[in-house]
Amino acid sequence: MPVPGQAIAIVDPVSAAVPYGAETTAMGLRPIAVMTQEFRTPYIADSFLGDTFSEIHRHTSVADTLAFLKDRAVAAVVPGAQTALDVTDLFAEGLGLIGNPVSSIRARTDKRVMKEYWRAHGVACADHMESTSLTAVLSWAEAAGYPIVLKPPASAGASHVYVCTDEREVAGAFRTILHSPDVYDRMSDAVLAEEYLDGDEYFMNLLHDGTPEAALVSVARYEKIQRDGHPSIYRTFRSLPLDDPLAQEVLPYIRSANTAIGVRYGINDTEFKMTSRGPRAIEVNNRLPGAGTPLMIQKCSGLHTFQDNVRIFLDEYTRPPEYRFQRHYCVCCLINDRPGRVLGHEGAAEVAKLPSYDGDRMIAKVGADWPVTEDLSTAWGLVRLVHEDPAQLDRDAEAVHALMRLRVE
Repeated sequence: MPVPGQAIAIVDPVSAAVPYGAETTAMGLRPIAVMTQEFRTPYIADSFLGDTFSEIHRHTSVADTLAFLKDRAVAAVVPGAQTALDVTDLFAEGLGLIGNPVSSIRARTDKRVMKEYWRAHGVACADHMESTSLTAVLSWAEAAGYPIVLKPPASAGASHVYVCTDEREVAGAFRTILHSPDVYDRMSDAVLAEEYLDGDEYFMNLLHDGTPEAALVSVARYEKIQRDGHPSIYRTFRSLPLDDPLAQEVLPYIRSANTAIGVRYGINDTEFKMTSRGPRAIEVNNRLPGAGTPLMIQKCSGLHTFQDNVRIFLDEYTRPPEYRFQRHYCVCCLINDRPGRVLGHEGAAEVAKLPSYDGDRMIAKVGADWPVTEDLSTAWGLVRLVHEDPAQLDRDAEAVHALMRLRVE
């Protein structure tokens, strides 16, 4: 059992990682927030709950943060948001705590390096190249054939991900990736080009506790809209049963993709497509999944993802004899088609009466300027649905999208 009062460091507890403060406190532990940067995007910045942490440390250097954490006898370091992955394992190694190997840290943060590790370990993935030269990217695209995908080597939530069908679109996406900050206010110094993969897109969540075989805790299918070159306008994602034939077919492959990049500890998220050539991993995000998925997993299975992830990094986790979903989940990402100043939201009262309604997060605040939705961070809200009957989830998801509207001027 965790020792009461132990200090636990959560690195960048924003967005989907926000509950760590309250959940760690509920375990009788003392959570410390380590913030690697200032977050400005509303989807990220407005989520942080500083009052749920005993202390907040502003990271300036590894040496400074290590001294701070040592002084407080921190017993575990846990990654929160995507930005935490750059430094969490460095902190763990410096403190002699459980973490994933620092030697492969870039394979867990840089998508080009990730794919190089996959290729070296025989894990099939998309053809790709990285460059700072538009000419080189255009030459590669011509040889590979359109469409192609352009993205930053390090990103999350589909920020600055583009499907390009010709030279003009490649040039525009290339400029945006190099000259505009992503959802975490980070700039890219190169562009990653990938072949476009056919098929449906999914994510799979695995629990790694240092044992040879990671446990499957959730799998879901994405429904995305492609518009103006943006391929990842999230509409819904809905869970599949853990014994679904597709999940069982893909599970060994996803385990291999994680093993190849050195994942040993933590509950994490792998995005993949089921293509005409079989499964192809897109990326591993070595932290809890986003957009409310951890809460959905808990509602459907009883697995306390935040608390159990802390237990994993404390070496206090014990797998249950059985793990299964009693219910199913769906998350609806609300899409805005017209930019403007937010006047209000429509449909919330009606949606709250749906049989599977489980909660929501209205991200676009009244009075704020809100853009056209083009990725997860520009969705104007999230609605969570949970129910025993998958057909009821499907009906309610369509009702959410029919009823909910963002009023702008």
